[in-house]
Amino acid sequence: MKKYIRNLSVFNKTVLFSTLIVVALGVISLAISYQVQKKMAKETLTQHALIMADLWRESLSKQDVIAAVDSRNGTIPEKDELEKQFRNIYQLHPSYLQGYIMTTEKFKSHGNKIIVTANKKIKQSLEPSMIYYGGKEFYKSFKQAEQEKKNIVTSTYKDEFGTWITVLSPITNSSGKVVAILGVDIDASAIYIYQKRLIVALIVAFTILFTFIIVIQDWGLRRLMSPLGELVEGIQAVSQGKFDVKLTHENDSELGNVHTRFNEMAERLQQLFQQVSATKEQLNVETNFSHSKDGIAKAIDELEVIMEKTRMQKELQRAEKMNAIGQLAASVAHEIRNPMTVVKGFLQLFQDNTKLSNTELSYIHLMINEMDRAEAIIHDYLSLAKPDVHQHRFINCLECITSLVDLLSSYALLTNNILIELDAKEEMYVRGSRNELNQVLLNIMKNGIEAMRAGGTLRVGLYKREGQVHIQIEDTGIGMTSEQVNRLGTAFYSLKEKGTGIGLMVSYQLVEQMNGRIEVESIPGKGSTFTLIFPSYD
Repeated sequence: MKKYIRNLSVFNKTVLFSTLIVVALGVISLAISYQVQKKMAKETLTQHALIMADLWRESLSKQDVIAAVDSRNGTIPEKDELEKQFRNIYQLHPSYLQGYIMTTEKFKSHGNKIIVTANKKIKQSLEPSMIYYGGKEFYKSFKQAEQEKKNIVTSTYKDEFGTWITVLSPITNSSGKVVAILGVDIDASAIYIYQKRLIVALIVAFTILFTFIIVIQDWGLRRLMSPLGELVEGIQAVSQGKFDVKLTHENDSELGNVHTRFNEMAERLQQLFQQVSATKEQLNVETNFSHSKDGIAKAIDELEVIMEKTRMQKELQRAEKMNAIGQLAASVAHEIRNPMTVVKGFLQLFQDNTKLSNTELSYIHLMINEMDRAEAIIHDYLSLAKPDVHQHRFINCLECITSLVDLLSSYALLTNNILIELDAKEEMYVRGSRNELNQVLLNIMKNGIEAMRAGGTLRVGLYKREGQVHIQIEDTGIGMTSEQVNRLGTAFYSLKEKGTGIGLMVSYQLVEQMNGRIEVESIPGKGSTFTLIFPSYD
């Protein structure tokens, strides 16, 4: 059943649940109406009986009642007069109301004598003694009426004559003593008949009302759901690659706005996949997909192939660019290195000349430092052209990081009053060249130190996450924009005044050779975080 309901359409589910709600509310309303009407009918009849009891008690002669009670047996004029009055009352009032007068004196401890009644059925059943034996409910109310000297209404009870609700009204003598009880019975079967008629009437009324509500509901839901059905058909068409579908929107309601947005989406998808087809022709991409796939799935597969080919072309262009830079660097470095060596040698000879002044010696020292910087730049260029001939070994990352932090701590403190914090406790191993890993870490750590011009803290951490080794270098320097981060590692791009960008470019290349990658997060004015991620070889 649950599976059947779950597989129903949205319209059928809405109709089903709304119908169930209407029926549930109707049944509740029917039950409440029945109980209210039942209670009102009972209260109305009981109130009528109370009024009649007061009316009969006031219209009867107390002297006649006392005389009838005293006579016990036999016929006297007063008793005949009372019976005549009761017959007149029966003729003037509904048949479901019956009355009688009973003595308060118990007969054999639990019965009472009926001295006056016009009910032929009671006379035939109780004659000649006319002793009535009521149940517990009757005598409980009887005793209460006698003691409290006021009208008492019993709850519904049964006896040999039927089902009743009785009003017991005490009749007192001149001294205030209760000498008899006037009983006015309501035939409870009349209430039951009324209840049955009421139930039938309510069921018919609510059935007609439910039918009307369900018809109106079905009509309204179909009007309401028709735009939703059109939207579903449109989505199915788009999923099959039919992007020229257009939905109608008759108004500015929520569904109308959805139709408008859907049309805009379909139009943009059509433009997108037209561009994909054009790009596919330009790149001469051949695809061989299953014919069972629908339009949009096939188009997405084509888009993925185009993106993969574009990525491969970018990688190829980058490799060709790196190769060209490397060859150019090797050629230029070979031609420049020898003259620079000669110049540096003569400058060192001049530096040993005691006849030169301090100013001249400072100039020579400055020239030698600049020659050293030029040699470092040439070394970086040669690193791009140098093939990877190193034999990869297992590297203890904890030892590398600890030694570099010890080496740079004094330099960082003297440079810009920078403190280096180390968070590395567990030994972790990666595969590669230790010298190349040291070169990469040294380059990134020095860049972080130089980025903190007003001092700060350089944090170096070693962690293992998801089976990979993470070496994290975080500075509190000037930071970078997202555009600057994206350009990191490209040739001749540097954020330093005298930088060439070759050092970071070589670092990216060395990390890739170790099957790793570099991730950079940076916020301008707050600092940067470089994370080197390698496969773990523990």
